[in-house]
Amino acid sequence: MAQVHTGAVPSEKPAAKAAPGRNERRKARTRGALLAAGQRLFGEQGYEATTVAEIADAADVAIGSFYNHFETKDELLAALLHETLAEHLRSMEARRTGIEDPAEAISVAHRYFVRLAWEEPQWAWLLVRLDVPYRVTDDVLGRPAMRDLRAGIAAGRFQVADPRLALRASGGALISVMHAVLLGELGERADSEHAEGVLRSFGLDRAEAAQIAHKPMPEPADSEEHAP
Repeated sequence: MAQVHTGAVPSEKPAAKAAPGRNERRKARTRGALLAAGQRLFGEQGYEATTVAEIADAADVAIGSFYNHFETKDELLAALLHETLAEHLRSMEARRTGIEDPAEAISVAHRYFVRLAWEEPQWAWLLVRLDVPYRVTDDVLGRPAMRDLRAGIAAGRFQVADPRLALRASGGALISVMHAVLLGELGERADSEHAEGVLRSFGLDRAEAAQIAHKPMPEPADSEEHAP
């Protein structure tokens, strides 16, 4: 039998990914500074009142640098919301690892975001001032929230006439409660009391809603291992 020469060569280790060069690091720093400045200014004075020039000045870069990264102020806002909302969603999901009851999962989600009004007020002001039904917020948070609600309906835990209306109502209540916390109008039990109200609006009786909403908040699991 004729021998076939395979032409095989010794295996090589895959090339290591090159570290970002100086130019890439500089661009990343500038982009990060612009996002941070936008978040602070949008939260402090509102989106409409903030100009591109103000964002560039707060980031300590030339206005031309802004347009090297974002075509418009709206594009910066979209990037800011996508990145920060996705990060908070991962953090919230890490706290729900192992929770099988849809009611408890929704309670944790609502309590997590109410608590952000205490823990990250600048970011919470951004969310509140946008008056939320912003499309990016809906894209990032609305879909998993509807998934949770439908899972509860399918499991017989929730009784709602219109899931879309129920989701809008609970989301609007969440933003209202976050706003009240930021204004110092609500106390330290606001997260649990809000979650209890949401669960009752979804059809749970008062005693069970209270029992679930006032459970100790679960600690986050390994965020890398459980990221969605």
